[in-house]
Amino acid sequence: MEEITIDLKDLFETMWQEKKKVAAVTAVCMALGGLYLVIAPPVYQSTSLLRIKQDQGLADSIMSKVTGGNTANDKQRMMTDAEILKSRNVVLPVIEQTEERNSSGELPTYEAYVKSHIITKPYKDTEILEVDVTGKSPEQAQKANELLVQGFMNRLTELSHDEQRRTREFLEQRLGTSKGELNDAENKLQQYQSANKMYSTDDQMKQLTEKLNIVDKARAENQLNLETAQAGLTSVNEQLSSAGVSIADSPAIQQYKTQLAQLEATKAGYVGKYTDEHPKMQEINNQIATTKASLETEIGNIVSQQAPSSNAVQQGLLADKFKNEAAIAVAQSKKTALDQMDAQNNAIIASLPKKEQGFVRVKRDANVANEIYVMLAKRLEEAKVAEVMVPNEVQVVDAATLPEKPIKPRKMLIMAIATILGLLLGMGGVVAHSLLYRKIRTAEDVEKELGLPVLGMVPDADAARYEHTVKESFWKKWRDKLWRK
Repeated sequence: MEEITIDLKDLFETMWQEKKKVAAVTAVCMALGGLYLVIAPPVYQSTSLLRIKQDQGLADSIMSKVTGGNTANDKQRMMTDAEILKSRNVVLPVIEQTEERNSSGELPTYEAYVKSHIITKPYKDTEILEVDVTGKSPEQAQKANELLVQGFMNRLTELSHDEQRRTREFLEQRLGTSKGELNDAENKLQQYQSANKMYSTDDQMKQLTEKLNIVDKARAENQLNLETAQAGLTSVNEQLSSAGVSIADSPAIQQYKTQLAQLEATKAGYVGKYTDEHPKMQEINNQIATTKASLETEIGNIVSQQAPSSNAVQQGLLADKFKNEAAIAVAQSKKTALDQMDAQNNAIIASLPKKEQGFVRVKRDANVANEIYVMLAKRLEEAKVAEVMVPNEVQVVDAATLPEKPIKPRKMLIMAIATILGLLLGMGGVVAHSLLYRKIRTAEDVEKELGLPVLGMVPDADAARYEHTVKESFWKKWRDKLWRK
């Protein structure tokens, strides 16, 4: 293949000779760039700063003891919150309230809006997350940013409060049922007293009733604990399943649950026999407290091992799962012990005269219904407080700004690119033309292209005269300037 040699001097001469063409191409590119600036709609960007508090959860409290802290978990949590901010539940309401429908009556798609309008940038080694939202006007960009941040905080609050909300709803429903049961039990007691003329009892009956009340109260409280734990476990399992989170069982946790259930069953056997100040009751309470502390520690270990990158919400759900399972095991074990005591009490009641038996039964039902209603009302208030007191892990550091200037199109950058592109295209075209349509300039070119010997060269008198005139005029101009000085 024949090589093509490029002489830089000839190249520059060619450029100078074709400078008008290069300038024309550059001017066209600049005109196109200017036309784009006129046609392209301005894009405004609103910025807000959020603080994502890295609260120490069950896993973090353990990992924070290691040198270097829990940086990986903090980074993962920041990324998780950034994805929640761009989730459908948060973004779709923003699109509906800020975007205009096209000629077909359709709004921008979720994927397109997130890709072109929302940018999240975490600041390295900080708890700060920058949220940038773009819009066609300053007001639209600011409103979209405000709605996005508010929707994000509401979504986090909803996720954090979901467990407490479900517990509250369960207690509210159960309280309504309990109120009806209490009214029925009190009505039956009044009807029995009126029918049998029994408005007071002797001392023996009072002692028996008080003894029965102690056991019945313990059974009612234990049954309520069992129902609450079962409802909580169902709620947690649903949330973990929807989030795609699974966790293996732990033999150590199973051991602590069994031990705790046995201790609670033993304590249930002391009901009605010993007061809280009795040495046996104090001893069993200390053992229960120690076992619960060990169980809490083991739950923290399991959560940190099996869910090291989960966010605070998922860590709490996993911990609640283990706690509810332990509460169910304890309640079931206590139920067995309390049922045995209840059977003994029923045997005592069966030995009473028929009239007294009926009175004791309706009296027990009324007392149990009242105890359950009081406990439910108390726990409902506690659940309401717990739901309100759940801390929000996000704080707004800087509210959404109202942009003054558009970020797009960038006029200086576009015109600079258009100018450079025009120069490159113009010079490239000139070079390509000179290479494709080469002229004969030297004797060597004649011999090479035509294959004929060169006998001599005839100078171009006009060109030489013009070159001489230009050079003489140039030097004369400088001599005149120097002479004047």
